[in-house]
Amino acid sequence: MIKEIDTICSKEDFVKFLEALSKDYKIHTEQWENKTIPEFLEQMASWIEDYSKCPENNIEWEKVDFSILAKILYMGKIYE
Repeated sequence: MIKEIDTICSKEDFVKFLEALSKDYKIHTEQWENKTIPEFLEQMASWIEDYSKCPENNIEWEKVDFSILAKILYMGKIYE
């Protein structure tokens, strides 16, 4: 799945990726390090902190729209 990330260039691609990620969890739970929502979110935050300081970092952090990412994550909590 990691290779697919670089091919995401539209909303539809992103939705397909999220669906595939969910399916991957259901099929390959044993491969997931973080199996609960709190673990998953905490490690997302930890990865952002660590990777943003990494010399191999290839993300333009100032161009990321963090408010949209936050909204997407929050809506996963309340949307039916």
